[in-house]
Amino acid sequence: MPEGPTIVVFKKKLEKFSGKTVTESGGYNNPYQDQISGKKLISLGTFGKYLLLDFGDFFITVHFGLYGSFLIKEQKKVNPSFTLFFGEDYVNFYVVKIKKIDDKNIFNEKLNVFSEQYDVAATEELLIGKKFLTQKVGDVLMNQDIFPGVGNIIRNEVLFMSDIHPESIVGKIPQEKIRELLQNIRKFSLASVPLIEGKIWKSSAAVYQKQLYKGDEVTEYVSQKIKRKTFVNEKTQKLYR
Repeated sequence: MPEGPTIVVFKKKLEKFSGKTVTESGGYNNPYQDQISGKKLISLGTFGKYLLLDFGDFFITVHFGLYGSFLIKEQKKVNPSFTLFFGEDYVNFYVVKIKKIDDKNIFNEKLNVFSEQYDVAATEELLIGKKFLTQKVGDVLMNQDIFPGVGNIIRNEVLFMSDIHPESIVGKIPQEKIRELLQNIRKFSLASVPLIEGKIWKSSAAVYQKQLYKGDEVTEYVSQKIKRKTFVNEKTQKLYR
């Protein structure tokens, strides 16, 4: 499933259509064809794993799931689930889910690491709340209500960057380490965009899908609760319990 930085890359590729009018909309999984057709695409944005299409008085969210994709002025042999035509130009989305949103305020931009409104204190307040204090930090990082856009690559890399073992209990991690982790999530997410554009994101990872890091063994296992592959440098990532 595309993570937050990948959705930002998608947005950048589609920004050429910002300010243009949708002459026709279609797709087999598009119940909003009549509402979208004839509307100007004011701007594009992202929130976590969602692409946001701003049509002025409403938004369309696009979620790519595991297999979603899009093509500009091209088409696959299968039918698109969502299409936007801008005169002779068009975008075909495949295997995506869309939803019409009338109020963008449902998205808390204070939690969006790509937003100018991002506030690390807001994320910290949620993380150290009673609900998560006894949970493993490696599990909580996948909670999209706190960490929109974080997926398994970001999860593994930022825990490594912060020297925190994923099995650590949230309430046992020192406050300064929690803050370091949160800062690294934003830092890594922002730095990931050009790596994705250069198609070297996964290959440049420190521990994700790696067996060694600078001679140190990288341990791989599957986290039981979230069923995700986890990669740990046991020498540097401290376990807080």
